[in-house]
Amino acid sequence: MAKKPNTAGVIAALEMAVPLVSGAFRDGSDPAPGKPRTIDGVEEMPGHWHPDLFGLPKGCPVVPLGVDNDVYFFLDTIGQLRGIPYNSAGKKAVQSLFMGRPDFASFAWPKWNERDKKVTGMAADDALDALFGACAKKGPWSAVERIRGRGAHLGMDGELILHCGDALYQANKGIVIARALGELGRHVYPTRPPVPTPFGISADRHDKPEAILAEERPARALVPLLRSWNWLRPAVDPWLMLGDFGVAMIGGALGWRPTTFITGDKATGKSTLQKMFRLTLGDGLVHAADTSAAGIYQHIGHDTLPVAVDELESEADPRKQKAIIKLARLAASGAVMLRGGAEHSGVEFQARSAFFFSSINRPALEPQDLSRLCLLQLEKLPDTASSPAFDAQGLGLTGRRLLRTLAENFHRFDAILDEWHARLGAIGHDQRGKDTYGTLLAMAELIVGDDMAELEFPLAEDALWAEHLAPSKLPELEDARENWRACLDLLLSVPVEAWRNGVRTVPGQVVHDYWTDTKGPDEAHFGFDDANRLLRQAGLALAKPRVRGEPTWLVIPNQNPLVARLFAHTKWGGEAAAGVWAGALRQGKRWSAEGGGLWDLGQCRINGVPSKATFISLEEICEKAPDLIDAIAPRAGEAGSGRAKEAGK
Repeated sequence: MAKKPNTAGVIAALEMAVPLVSGAFRDGSDPAPGKPRTIDGVEEMPGHWHPDLFGLPKGCPVVPLGVDNDVYFFLDTIGQLRGIPYNSAGKKAVQSLFMGRPDFASFAWPKWNERDKKVTGMAADDALDALFGACAKKGPWSAVERIRGRGAHLGMDGELILHCGDALYQANKGIVIARALGELGRHVYPTRPPVPTPFGISADRHDKPEAILAEERPARALVPLLRSWNWLRPAVDPWLMLGDFGVAMIGGALGWRPTTFITGDKATGKSTLQKMFRLTLGDGLVHAADTSAAGIYQHIGHDTLPVAVDELESEADPRKQKAIIKLARLAASGAVMLRGGAEHSGVEFQARSAFFFSSINRPALEPQDLSRLCLLQLEKLPDTASSPAFDAQGLGLTGRRLLRTLAENFHRFDAILDEWHARLGAIGHDQRGKDTYGTLLAMAELIVGDDMAELEFPLAEDALWAEHLAPSKLPELEDARENWRACLDLLLSVPVEAWRNGVRTVPGQVVHDYWTDTKGPDEAHFGFDDANRLLRQAGLALAKPRVRGEPTWLVIPNQNPLVARLFAHTKWGGEAAAGVWAGALRQGKRWSAEGGGLWDLGQCRINGVPSKATFISLEEICEKAPDLIDAIAPRAGEAGSGRAKEAGK
């Protein structure tokens, strides 16, 4: 049994964490215009006060943060982030910063009526000098690096921090307490519209949290409900979906945020599942049915709230889809994006949200997107089954209990994740697969907790996970190929315009028929010269071994307009004088006499034009990896390989 944490010690450590820099957001009775105030037992007169470290009156409700070029940043009287450009600074800017506290500004920087020596308002220039000077003392400042919006974040000591808009919670070793918004450590947590908070924790951090009863544990409510859908893999899919609830809620604090994609025909319950997801997370979810990547990141800003997009259909604008999916890919690792802004200024944006998609058809995805994706498929419910039903208000409460459960158990997550990494690695997953599925399964285990036996969580049944989650069994990975392999597959399977009335229409058929000595219906022989004559019409060629021991080569020039046509409108196309395909093909293993391999460097002359080229081993693609050609040349196997001697063997 794990050792019970030292509750008192943890609370004390959290209490002693870096405090707010100033007394912002505190209610105070500011003196009437022209009247003195007493602070720390000392009376101060208007305009005559003791400055703090940054040259502002003690207890100033506006907190200086720093300066970025000519923009000065503050937290205003209600804790909102405010950027004041120098060129537009004036009385209204100061009044806006001190909204609700105008008497404080009049006390600190009074404007005097010289005739009767009365305070008539605020001297805006004096206020701006002091405020800008305070920002200068704080130094250069970046909103991207320092601001943390709503959602989950990782603290300096590995603790979980939840920014719930108008409240902040810090969780460490099972203890969750409320903290004041503002500056905490090197980060700033500004006031934002509220989102759901962890259940049972009072804003007064000294109150004892309200207990979650055993029958109220969120897994007991969510798991039976998730099982009521007809999943393609009912033994594992509900657990992956459960894990996605947790990833969505605290994804901003995780090292990796997998994307979950639900597919299914109409009447399979996709929209109902989206509704359940939305009701459980409440305002802590950014939900849209028709949006764009720009719309998402402009809405999110500094938040790490999860994003759910319904009906991301393949018949929609593919550019729009690709941009949204690219945003999800960048968010998986928390990449910083750079976007153009007004007046030629750049805008930085760090995506750290978890994404949840659903559609009838899955859009065409690149391998780098597929590797970050968990694809779950819904089947139609049996005629005798009823549609999933849930209580909207009850789900909202379950969501808050789930957030509390995640916060209290967050310190256990890394150890659980390491165990799942080992399990998944044992059945053949690479690091990306371990990150994607390991994160979801570790999160599911964290949520289930003590209810493993009651909910029949198959933790120890490694054979079950291997059966359903081995890389070869995953639909999201069946189309995922290495970049060099996808590039070569395309080259071998694109029809050549000059051959459209011939027996062979794609380069792969020419290569196959040459290697297997397969003749066409009107051919007496199909040898090296016959294959070369056809391939040169496509900008390609065959080359015999240059030295003893080498294979026969398929020669692909690095720059050639005919080859560029084969790659036209693909990511490997580039331009005729600067093709991308050469670099892609060289991502495979380089050939050597000792270990073989896919490619080597060389020079060629095709159709009278000399060119540097990438040489591809025919032995590698026809003998060691015949699946490269089998689908292209269905006659494979009809004739034995007759080219071993020509390959130098």
